[in-house]
Amino acid sequence: MMDYDETTAFLGQWGRFQQTVFFLLCASTIPNGFNVFSMIFLADIPRHHCLVPEVNLSQEWRNAIIPIEVVNGKEELSRCSRYRLDVVRNLSDQGFIPGRDVNVTELGKEGCLDGWSYSRDIYQSTIVTEFDLVCSEQWKQPFTSSVYFLGVLCGSFFSGQLSDRFGRKPVFFATMAVQTLFGFFQAFSTSWTVYSILFFVNGLGQISNYVAAFVLGSETLTGNIRVLFASVGVCLFFVFGYMMLPLTAYFIRDWRSLQLTLSLPGLVYIPFWWFIPESPRWLLSQGRVEEAEAILRLAAKKNKVEAPQVIFTDYDADMAKTQFKPEERHTVVDLVRTTNIRITTAIVCLVWFSLSIGYIALSLNTSRLHGDPYINCFISASIEIPAYISCWLALKYFPRRLSLAVTALLGGLSLYFIQLVPQSLPELFIALEMLGKFGIATGLAMIFVYSAELYPTVIRNTAMGACNTVSRMGSTISPYFMQLGMFHKYLPYILLGTLAVLSALATLFLPESFRRPLPETIQQMPKRQRIKWPCTTTEDDSPKPVVSGTMKDYDETTAFLGQWGRFQQTVFFLLCATFIPNGFNVFSIIFLADIPHHHCLVPEVNLSQEWRNAIIPIEVVNGKEELSRCSRYRLDVVRNLSDQGYIPGRDVNVTELGQEGCLDGWSYSRDIYQSTIVTEFDLVCSEQWKQPLTSSLYLQGILCGSFFSGQLSDRFGRKPVLFTSMALQTLSAFVQVFSPSWTMFSIFHFIGGMTYISKYMVGFVLGTEIFTGNIRDLFTSLGVCLFFAFGYMMLPLVAYFIRDWKSLQLTVSLPGLLYIPLWWLIPESPRWLRSQGRVEEAEAILRHAAKKNNVQAPQVIFEDDDADIKSEHHSVVDLLRTSNIRITTAILCLMWLSLVTGYYGLSLNTSRLHGDAYMNCFVSAAVEVPAYIFSWVALKYLPRRLSLISTMLLGGLSLYFIQLVPQSLPALYIALEMLGKFGIAIAGAVMYPYTGELYPTVIRNTAMGVCSTVSRVGSSVAPFIMQLSE
Repeated sequence: MMDYDETTAFLGQWGRFQQTVFFLLCASTIPNGFNVFSMIFLADIPRHHCLVPEVNLSQEWRNAIIPIEVVNGKEELSRCSRYRLDVVRNLSDQGFIPGRDVNVTELGKEGCLDGWSYSRDIYQSTIVTEFDLVCSEQWKQPFTSSVYFLGVLCGSFFSGQLSDRFGRKPVFFATMAVQTLFGFFQAFSTSWTVYSILFFVNGLGQISNYVAAFVLGSETLTGNIRVLFASVGVCLFFVFGYMMLPLTAYFIRDWRSLQLTLSLPGLVYIPFWWFIPESPRWLLSQGRVEEAEAILRLAAKKNKVEAPQVIFTDYDADMAKTQFKPEERHTVVDLVRTTNIRITTAIVCLVWFSLSIGYIALSLNTSRLHGDPYINCFISASIEIPAYISCWLALKYFPRRLSLAVTALLGGLSLYFIQLVPQSLPELFIALEMLGKFGIATGLAMIFVYSAELYPTVIRNTAMGACNTVSRMGSTISPYFMQLGMFHKYLPYILLGTLAVLSALATLFLPESFRRPLPETIQQMPKRQRIKWPCTTTEDDSPKPVVSGTMKDYDETTAFLGQWGRFQQTVFFLLCATFIPNGFNVFSIIFLADIPHHHCLVPEVNLSQEWRNAIIPIEVVNGKEELSRCSRYRLDVVRNLSDQGYIPGRDVNVTELGQEGCLDGWSYSRDIYQSTIVTEFDLVCSEQWKQPLTSSLYLQGILCGSFFSGQLSDRFGRKPVLFTSMALQTLSAFVQVFSPSWTMFSIFHFIGGMTYISKYMVGFVLGTEIFTGNIRDLFTSLGVCLFFAFGYMMLPLVAYFIRDWKSLQLTVSLPGLLYIPLWWLIPESPRWLRSQGRVEEAEAILRHAAKKNNVQAPQVIFEDDDADIKSEHHSVVDLLRTSNIRITTAILCLMWLSLVTGYYGLSLNTSRLHGDAYMNCFVSAAVEVPAYIFSWVALKYLPRRLSLISTMLLGGLSLYFIQLVPQSLPALYIALEMLGKFGIAIAGAVMYPYTGELYPTVIRNTAMGVCSTVSRVGSSVAPFIMQLSE
């Protein structure tokens, strides 16, 4: 690309030729701004209710026939049902008055058999009112937008390859004609199906036109003008069309007229064919040098400059032969041909996907926000102007990676904070959503430019099309994203924020293209470089770890294996997979031992219905009235009063009656669970102390297992202890199902805890010792944690469908059987074997690994080990042998104690939080995914101490601030608790590898066991800590 820029420098950057191309291509994006968001008004759902036909009804019954429903805390008319018309007509004819003579809530209901009545306060008509896309047909409303984005998806994929094959200009004008023509036909659609088909084709033309124009401008313009075009020009003209949409829709409120008005401006662009040239860069890449030179000579004439006699002096001889072979065709396969381009493509696609889904979802959501939909849409469009100006400034003065990461992070965090806004401040809600869109729109504008700079001319449009294809998969589901608010108001914003934050992190691993020439060939693509952080030391001045010579020599000696061969891949995924049952088992008690709503059982004795309803006292708990859980009014007294015909509340003040305990047992609600061990063994009232003790016993088992497993595995080996623990964990969990009493259940639960931590820690240490370099960091920070989190996240999903505790316990225990064959695939730790003087066995494992990795092992791997290394047994006493190791061990134990207590206390508390227990548990598990990704990034690029201090501080302060949250904001309470767990989970994930790195091989597992033992003292009391709130 440098050759092209230098060769065409005689044209200048901003002559009449560039000005014409700049403004004409920018103007071509105005209809895109119209069309892509037209569904905001064309398919909005106005207020509606069942149509009441003109039949003989009194005015009172006509007003009362539509039921009242509570939606988001507000009463409104039912949208999809009415009281049965035949019943209401009969009551009206008899002269009954609703609410006085008849309790209307007891009447039967029916659907909208006569259609719907739509409000015309905002719209005269939309496709929703035209085709009745409500109630059972409401799925078609967001699906209409999805169909459009499916068209965009197809257009993204095919248009790129078509324009790389046939040229930018023909594809640009052909797709502009398609967009205009099919938009016009939509106005005359006779059904929703016809409309959707035409809308699909419209989407296909829209993105093809946009991407072709973008690439054509990027290749025709140079230097600062190219940056101005790609970051500000295209985007601002698109925004102009977007801003015109609500203004046009405000005055044209009939959907057919609006559709017609939005399609006709495309006819204005027909004369552009004679003013916009083909891309000279593309012509050169096809070997059509004469045509490229003809365009540049015309440009020189327009700019009033003199062109050289021969513009491309060496292209005929050299470039056409080596770089731009006309017979060489490039396809989408070239995007995955080499490691460098594969990784770049994967990251770029992730960023496109995340930012596109956020941008489209937030843009389509404006009609649902508080206030006027036209104003909200205009603000949503206007916010893109400062976004694109910021993008232009960032592209002009700042590196691409930094700019994109910061803006995506701004968008993601703004959306996270929305859940903290009280309902009394809708303006703040809108402001944060607009700030989130500002960040995402800025990032999306940058990724267009960034992607074009990363890929060479020969596959640039194909790459842009492929990235667009991936992003449009997200755009296709984005209309449904905001619908998730029906299940949890803030769930859409949490998901969109998470995607934006992931994009920010992923961007840091892309190559930098700032102030570098555009590549012409695949060989010229920029390579990824390691990110240098100002807060980290360089490799030369970084402190060397204080470990035994054995560890250091081992890494150097086994370097011939490489880091990521078939051997390491097999061990990595198999060891990670063993952590999935841990995620199941450690938190299964959340559902196995949850306490459902309950009250004293009332036996089947002769009681009137009034006394049966009144026998359970009413108590005020946390400011709310509820039935007493542990007492009832004396049954003998109540039976006597019932037999005498007294009515509670009228003849008798029930609060003056004596009370007694639940002598006949308890009645448990089955709204959430069919059964738990609480309902099985009646762990309520005077026996309720056993419920948290059950969790505590499990964690005490973890405590014992932490202490002994470390020493056992240092003495007998990692592999035998790992598989023995795995077998015992599966067996004890299976036997628990058949426990005849709480005592028996608790004994097996204790054993399960002991084997759980043994398996976890030994598997962790085994992987730490087998892997080296970056793969070890990946295993300890991401691999183990994400597979554990996967098991944890599966728990509420499994529990949601299996609500009987015995069936659930059986289900979470059986997956352990799948790991039996792993004995023959997971090796012993060569480091441990070497530390025990068993050098021949260690070498045999490494030779087998070399064979799997297709590399040659040295004749003698460990040359001096016979003389230097002797079998020596170490114990826990070695952790106190010197002053340095004593202080290190004490500090680490304190940190483990604090983090594990907080982690288990917060994780076991999910069923007590406001809202659905399964959803809360899933969110609590899901928050660990970004936590572990953050821990991996921190372990890879940041010092250990800094990472631990900052994350522990985040977790602690978040929990402190919970006390400031009013009771009217339960969502803020949950958000702060999840943020606290987020910080603690990151610190815990960093703590594991940090501890493993500080101790030598000979006592590493013993040290890990002792630290974990101390921490389990805290986790044993964690179930009781949350009880202190009572």
